[in-house]
Amino acid sequence: MSTFWGLAAVLVFVFSYADLGGEEVRQRRFPLWDEKVPFPSRESLCFPEGTTDTMVHRSGTDGYAFLHDAAIAEHKGTLFVAWYNCPRGEMVGESVIRGRRSRDAGRTWSDVEVIAGDREKRGILYVPVAFLPHRGTLYAFVTNMKGGPDLVHDCEAFALDDQTGVWAGRGFIGGPFLPNCAPQPLADGNLIMAGRMAEKSGQKPTIPAVALSHGENPAGPWDLVRLLPAGTLADGQRIPFPETTVIVEGKEVTALVRREKANSLLFFSHDNGRTWSEPCEHNFPMASSKIYAGRLTTGQRYLLCNLPSRAGRDLLVIAVSRPGEKAFSRMWKIRDGYCQALKSGPEWSYPCAIESDGSVHLVYTSEKRHCVLMTVPLASLAADSSAPAVRP
Repeated sequence: MSTFWGLAAVLVFVFSYADLGGEEVRQRRFPLWDEKVPFPSRESLCFPEGTTDTMVHRSGTDGYAFLHDAAIAEHKGTLFVAWYNCPRGEMVGESVIRGRRSRDAGRTWSDVEVIAGDREKRGILYVPVAFLPHRGTLYAFVTNMKGGPDLVHDCEAFALDDQTGVWAGRGFIGGPFLPNCAPQPLADGNLIMAGRMAEKSGQKPTIPAVALSHGENPAGPWDLVRLLPAGTLADGQRIPFPETTVIVEGKEVTALVRREKANSLLFFSHDNGRTWSEPCEHNFPMASSKIYAGRLTTGQRYLLCNLPSRAGRDLLVIAVSRPGEKAFSRMWKIRDGYCQALKSGPEWSYPCAIESDGSVHLVYTSEKRHCVLMTVPLASLAADSSAPAVRP
């Protein structure tokens, strides 16, 4: 009889956190990786077939030795890649948003341009940047920091003038918010931009958050929504670098949040990002680094992250789901240790991705000095086991 009641207690616990249909996900552990598929070992990982690699920018030759947190967008047939640059170390001296353009799908690149910089010497550090091509205009969202590294104040919108090629400020969209990923459209007609925020201006952004636009007005005010209403975990601890990414599927939004010395956390929203579930653990091991996720036109989820390793951020991977499924089931490596062809590595991190004309363009930084582009044919990211892959 005691065995029976013990089993009953387990069943009550399980059903209290997840219903049979899985629409209301409240369980404490979610199968982000398909439990029917063995999680791949490092040795078993291959590169996707048909990829091309390009060094977009190599730091150290133009007065800026530090480069990090790249972003990419396509606007009117041109690829734009940007990052933040500092003269010596991270957010030391100055921090500017710079970038380059390619009109031939990433084979060649323009000279470096400045998107946001402290031209008036007001002590503003610009970190980082997120792009949004929207209704014929390319926007860039950049956080203003003042008083020291990571002390966020405002998130500023910039827009590109296609006639002059010059970027101009369009005003501030929200308070102490730092974007981590490009905005995406929601089912309710608004845009959602994943990132993190501070309790108030001039503090460090330790709260995972999303910004929600008011309709299709990227340069207007956005609402900031915390994923942790109290700003802390249940034990009262703050997350030092809660970089956030989201996967949008209609009004359903899934968020992944980086943690230090622990696996990332999952959050779920069923109302276009207005309210969020309690944090949830999952079974997909990730290193403490920025995560980037989204959906492909094939209906597959994709996820870019670093896998845990002794060396740190030396193994960067992409995982995909089967079309229409929630769990990831196939994975390839994007970078693995030092790359002789690029003469860079072994560190690779802070990815960003877009899909365009049958390809997926991935940008990421190396050693916090260089910016690299990898272009992957969309067909090479099929989730079935017959998808092509090659070993190094």
